[in-house]
Amino acid sequence: MDQPYRIIIADDHAVVRTGLQLILDETDDLSIVDEARNGQELLEKLEDHSYDLVILDIAMPGKDALDVLKEINLRLSSLPVVIFSMNSNEAYALRMLSNGASAFINKETKPAQIIEILRIVLSGKKYISPQQAQVLAEYVSNPHQKDLSSAIHETLTDREFQIFCMLANGIRKAEIASKLEISINTLSNHRNNILKKMKISSNSEITRYAIQIGIIQ
Repeated sequence: MDQPYRIIIADDHAVVRTGLQLILDETDDLSIVDEARNGQELLEKLEDHSYDLVILDIAMPGKDALDVLKEINLRLSSLPVVIFSMNSNEAYALRMLSNGASAFINKETKPAQIIEILRIVLSGKKYISPQQAQVLAEYVSNPHQKDLSSAIHETLTDREFQIFCMLANGIRKAEIASKLEISINTLSNHRNNILKKMKISSNSEITRYAIQIGIIQ
């Protein structure tokens, strides 16, 4: 191709944005041409500019990454989105992939592999890691199981899963409600549904469960 692929990265950490820039500077076909520090800024830039790929951090201030991903897929369905995360939980990754992400990359992935994955995605394909493929294979071999991982948290809706992760990380109710643009009452209803589905009774139990399955460290 005559020009390198145009990539925008959305991550609130400058060191991550700079690190990826340095990695892709070693290639001739991949170029980070723009940056965003949060999901809302990313969506605004997508309104005004054209890109070939989005790299989206899963944990940023403001608008939640899953909501940003869904909005991109609604408005720009052909634009591939690669999720970039410190979280390596396969069930977490598959939830993002099922909502339209083209790949889910752990931030500890080696630079050469990051480049390879981005090229795969830009060729029009999705990338699924061997670990994610194993979870899918287990589901295919036992299609009667209720969910992809047979884990309790997979019974949660996308919104409930978002709130579950935030509660597990100790984020206050008011901050969660503001981030997701919902009322405190709506948040409380979601939390009650989470506790009921997971058969637990407190936020501390949510955190303990999330640590056990590797959603948080």
